Amino acid sequence: MKPPANSRIIIKVLLWLLIAVYTYNLPNARVVYNFLVETIGQELTGKIPLILVAATGLIYTALLLVLRRSLKNLLFLIPCGVIAYMIITLEPNPNKHIHIPEYVLMAWLLFAVLSMDYKSADLFFLIFLLTSLLGVVDELEQGVHPARFYGWSDMLVNSASALIGVFTIMGLKTMKAPDYGWMNYFRENGWVVWLIVFGILSSTLMSFFLFRVQAAEIFFGVYPTWLLVLNFFFTASAFLTIILTLVKRNDQNSDEDVRIVVHKENSIKIAKLWMVPSLAIFIYMNLLLFYVAVSGSEFL
Repeated sequence: MKPPANSRIIIKVLLWLLIAVYTYNLPNARVVYNFLVETIGQELTGKIPLILVAATGLIYTALLLVLRRSLKNLLFLIPCGVIAYMIITLEPNPNKHIHIPEYVLMAWLLFAVLSMDYKSADLFFLIFLLTSLLGVVDELEQGVHPARFYGWSDMLVNSASALIGVFTIMGLKTMKAPDYGWMNYFRENGWVVWLIVFGILSSTLMSFFLFRVQAAEIFFGVYPTWLLVLNFFFTASAFLTIILTLVKRNDQNSDEDVRIVVHKENSIKIAKLWMVPSLAIFIYMNLLLFYVAVSGSEFL
């Protein structure tokens, strides 16, 4: 039984706020890590991520039993284990291993809010995309955070950990067959596609040039002015698009079959779930960039 519409809206808002707060505070996990090092020592603290990964596997197995899911779904733990092993093997710093449970949880939080409206299996692609983008945001936040470090290897670890989260969800949740009807919205509104592509390109270039800013320890004169202008225009365009998307009401043809109308409305809703969170994340990336430019703070 679904909760009332008003309750669903409140739950969605609270979940999105939780994701925003969680993302904002991810760089502070290092503070907790340092506290644990001082309290229980480096060796034991370094094992905490491994304990959390193992605990996640046990919780996953227990949920399979509780939900009466086929034990064949334990096979989803194989790619999860391979990915976790590669991260732990290739990244010797145990502090980085905490990213695994962090981004598994992030994937689950995104699933909790998005699955309220998105019921088909293509949701898993969106969860991986958004979790990976938030992993980039985490690194950008660390660049402006005292005593932290902005690095591309951490972005890869975050995305790989997001994949673990997606695999665990796939093993526990049954979704409908993929329905790509939402793509019709982007076919009819091609400018939105170009705006998203604009955001991907400008954010990729931004991330690249910030490595130069990091190396030179100076922003202006290193970060291209033309790119800063593009970042500004994208941010303004994306913000306006989100506002218009949220306030615009969908036109309905009274002659259409009710089932067709419902399907179209659902497809448009799903399209907005692809568009709005992605643009919002790109906007936040650019706001962090503008903060570096305006405040004069070092980007490390």
